[in-house]
Amino acid sequence: MASSSNDAGKGKSIAEERESEREFLYKDELQLEFVFNVGHVKDFELSMPYRAQLTNDKWNLFLRVPFFEEILLQFLKEDEDVKEGLPVTVYDKGGHEFPMMLKKFDKDSVTYYVLNRGWFNFCDQKRLQENDVVALRTFRHAITDKLSIVVTYTKMRPQPQLPTLYNAMVMPETQHNHQFRYQVLGKKFIVS
Repeated sequence: MASSSNDAGKGKSIAEERESEREFLYKDELQLEFVFNVGHVKDFELSMPYRAQLTNDKWNLFLRVPFFEEILLQFLKEDEDVKEGLPVTVYDKGGHEFPMMLKKFDKDSVTYYVLNRGWFNFCDQKRLQENDVVALRTFRHAITDKLSIVVTYTKMRPQPQLPTLYNAMVMPETQHNHQFRYQVLGKKFIVS
């Protein structure tokens, strides 16, 4: 029977994860409204979102292969070489433009893409921090036909700091009639 309770816990976490994913996508789509309304997106063709959680590196956004590559290849033209660096325009949810560079690196049998030369400015203006989640959607600009990316984001609340081991210590105070008194963080509790 113990395994069924473990399975139930897993099912709950999967359900919570799916609900969280739906909520994220809904918020993400609301942020895209401006880009569609002003007519930036050519033929209304916009990629599925590529999500990434930010690290402490505000100078570069590293994008994993093959996930990002599958999205990107749908919009690349034959004459565009990402290994040499490809200028892209990144848009925020308000339609503001941020010129950046998209490059592909192959090093020690590891391949990755990096978005830089402007990523720091974007993070700084949006006050993005480590652990915030960004979603990138690739498209071709309706007028310039230039490869473009719209970046939406969700700011993650900082996790509450756990009490230190010293503060969380449970110390028996006295024993009286099978009742124990404990003092935790200055508060007294009686346990029978």
